Amino acid sequence: MIFCTLFNGRYLPQGLALYRSLEATARARFVLYILCMDDFSAEALARLSLANVRIVRLEQLETDALRTARANRSFGEYCWTCTAPLMMYVHNIAGPDSVVAYADADIRFFSDPQEIFDELGEKTSFVHEHDFSPAYGDFQAHAGRFNVGVIAIRNNPEGRECLDRWHRQALAECVMDPSGGKCGDQNYLDEWPQRYPGLVISTNPGVGLAPWNIEKHEISKTGEAVMVDGVPIVFYHYHSLRVWRSWFGLRAVLIAHAPYSLGTHIVRRIYAPYVAELRRAISDIKTAGMSADAALDAVNLPRLLKNLVLRRLSLSIEFPPLAGTR
Repeated sequence: MIFCTLFNGRYLPQGLALYRSLEATARARFVLYILCMDDFSAEALARLSLANVRIVRLEQLETDALRTARANRSFGEYCWTCTAPLMMYVHNIAGPDSVVAYADADIRFFSDPQEIFDELGEKTSFVHEHDFSPAYGDFQAHAGRFNVGVIAIRNNPEGRECLDRWHRQALAECVMDPSGGKCGDQNYLDEWPQRYPGLVISTNPGVGLAPWNIEKHEISKTGEAVMVDGVPIVFYHYHSLRVWRSWFGLRAVLIAHAPYSLGTHIVRRIYAPYVAELRRAISDIKTAGMSADAALDAVNLPRLLKNLVLRRLSLSIEFPPLAGTR
């Protein structure tokens, strides 16, 4: 299985947690290509020397067109602009008919990711819908029907056409503007069902879970497996979680910069394991002789006091204006 992702030092703990989740769940051999958006993340990954990671430095992928785009958009928008070219880069390495899956850094796999490739079968591309809960249904107007959290594309003529068009679209415009109905590179996926006959839209209940839809599902455990509506969760998207610096000896706090409400059973079964993985990742970064400060947000005491919902797990949910789900 071939995966790719991208991040900078700010999301290094999440990227390490993504890798560890693949390591723990993938039954077949996998490789994870990581586009390092800064030198810090590349150096940290080099020191950690993870067996199945392949480091891609930005200069290996950037073209003149990408460098021009970098100068006229925010860092986050530039990261989204790089998704399609990263997949194209890995396709070139993997060869014809290879399938490359992209995963956002803040994804955690709960069970074997082979489920994604099995559902794709011999088709060309794999996507999943946001499937918003009623409370967040208005988000679709700007976030789009599909989420880029995990997608997979085969290196065949249709797949190459899809990636080339997506790349050109994102170069032309890749902006986070909820009021204008735009969410980075994500809205462009809405046309895929009409353009690409080889598209598979996932119907697996364990795919595409995230804070914007988890509350409408039944979460349970069977042994060590976390289940959703009676089937294993494949992956979960921890959109907008951030790690806070420790404050007066208190543990670092995880906070979501989006208007989500999570029940304690979801926090316990889905978020608590991720908290542990992020703490492990921060420890790994420090053990490698690198500072983890870039990955930690400064404590905002008023927000903490207002939004802390579960002190034991140090999880806080925040309620600013509408945020994108990319």
